[in-house]
Amino acid sequence: MKYVPILFAIVTCVLSAFAQRELGVRPTETGGPLMFEQAAFDVQSYDITLNVDPKAKSITGTTVMTARIVIPTNVIVLDLDTPYKIDNVFGERRDAQSTLKWERRGGKIWIWFPFTKQPGELFETIITYGGSPRVAPRAPWIGGIMWEKTPSGADWVSVALQNDGADLLFPCKDHPSDKPATAAMHITVPDPLIAAGPGKFERVEKHDNGTSTYNWRMTNPIANYSLVFNAAPYRIIEEKVKSVNGDTIPLVFYVLPEHADKAPKLIEEVKKYNAFFEKYLGPFPFRSQKLGIVETPHLGMEHSTHIAYGNQFRFAADGFDWLMFHEFGHEWWANLVTASDWRDFWLHEGFQSFMDTFWIEETKGQGAYFTAMKARQRGFRNMQPVAPREPKISYQVYMAEPDYVNSDGDIYGKGAYILHTLRYLIGDSAFFNSLRHMAYPRKEMEAWTDGRQERLVNTDDFLTIAENESKTKLDWFFELYLRQPKLPRLVTETNANVLTMRWETPNSMPFPMPVDVEVDGKIQRIKMDNGTATVKFASKATVDPNGWVLKELGYAGSK
Repeated sequence: MKYVPILFAIVTCVLSAFAQRELGVRPTETGGPLMFEQAAFDVQSYDITLNVDPKAKSITGTTVMTARIVIPTNVIVLDLDTPYKIDNVFGERRDAQSTLKWERRGGKIWIWFPFTKQPGELFETIITYGGSPRVAPRAPWIGGIMWEKTPSGADWVSVALQNDGADLLFPCKDHPSDKPATAAMHITVPDPLIAAGPGKFERVEKHDNGTSTYNWRMTNPIANYSLVFNAAPYRIIEEKVKSVNGDTIPLVFYVLPEHADKAPKLIEEVKKYNAFFEKYLGPFPFRSQKLGIVETPHLGMEHSTHIAYGNQFRFAADGFDWLMFHEFGHEWWANLVTASDWRDFWLHEGFQSFMDTFWIEETKGQGAYFTAMKARQRGFRNMQPVAPREPKISYQVYMAEPDYVNSDGDIYGKGAYILHTLRYLIGDSAFFNSLRHMAYPRKEMEAWTDGRQERLVNTDDFLTIAENESKTKLDWFFELYLRQPKLPRLVTETNANVLTMRWETPNSMPFPMPVDVEVDGKIQRIKMDNGTATVKFASKATVDPNGWVLKELGYAGSK
């Protein structure tokens, strides 16, 4: 019976991956090559006001963007989804004298300034807009707004934006490379709904018309797709968590009243998860804000400081909640460390998928970890690189060509297995030091809570860190596993009592990967510096018995 939780964890991870492969619809575009008119400025803050009408299923809003010019320009471009109608575009003040020239071209807003703005110059745009927003067809993977009902029949509004972009909710520079340093959200909803948002709760304003405005402020940089809200007649449960560095972290759970009795169990689980992540990756990054959980009608999403949770409290036999664990871990891999382009999406999902599986080793032992990691490989598609070099739209990495609808881009399970193989290659000390230094490159950063701890990164950053920690050149490893899709093939031949092994690689790429061989009951690490090796044995030789090395499956070798 002790293996039931392990099997549960494996099965749920596999099932969730398959769900992502059969979406049946493509997301809208977010990210991709950054056009000059967006590269020319750096967003400093968004101040977002939303009036949410669940009855009419409509939103009206005003977004104030403050930005700094980095390249001289007299024109900028912002993104806003096509269902919205733009009312006005102002600069600095909301009056006729401050109106800016603008033009709508599909989902983009072209805005002209009277004169060319110079590097270092700050500017504001104020955009008022409204409409019936895009309804999420397959949340959270294909996003938008969800107009749902709670079990008791109350309105329940939710937003998920990651694969589609924040322009489905407000006007923005819709690219992962530009996280605003601060953000504010002012969400007006009908009573008795409570609107939960990012960062710190500031105040609620009650209005005579039966609505209330909930004011939130995030004072750390935040990805655009985390600037969302959820609204329901929530019960608010407040707790505290002790951080590894001694800080006290406020923990706030926005849970439906119908499920409030289940919340304490999930909170206790989250405390365990936080201790695990802090042990290996360093302190919870957003101690100055909150560790927030919000119950949602969709499965879940890693919204910074307000994790969307929709797993319906389906705990494993030992209390483990795989969805909460996975999304919470993204506070490190996505929110602390953020890919500067969607081409490096695996730095979010592959790293956290590795942590998902490593939790099994931490709690159930290494044998269970090996079993879980092997189970991951059954779903690999190997259709495109895990980390391509050219800029990408989100769905081009998350999903696979040609349709980006019903096939997986391998950033989850294959990304995790690549890290598993790297762990074998460089050893536990160098590997886990690499993870921690990818999260916090310098020790003093672990004490920062004002936003300086966050970083925009790419795959080469991790290559450099892993090489420094292992004192080994690893470009060949990253080239084969991440920059092209095909797996290496291990060709084996047994003649009498001699095992011969040879690596076959795409385009004859160098691949000096060692392999474990169990020789007459004892495991030996066999070097293959030139891609070949021979091993003598008396009765039996088993190649890679624990499945450390990611390679082509189902190849029997030659006889």
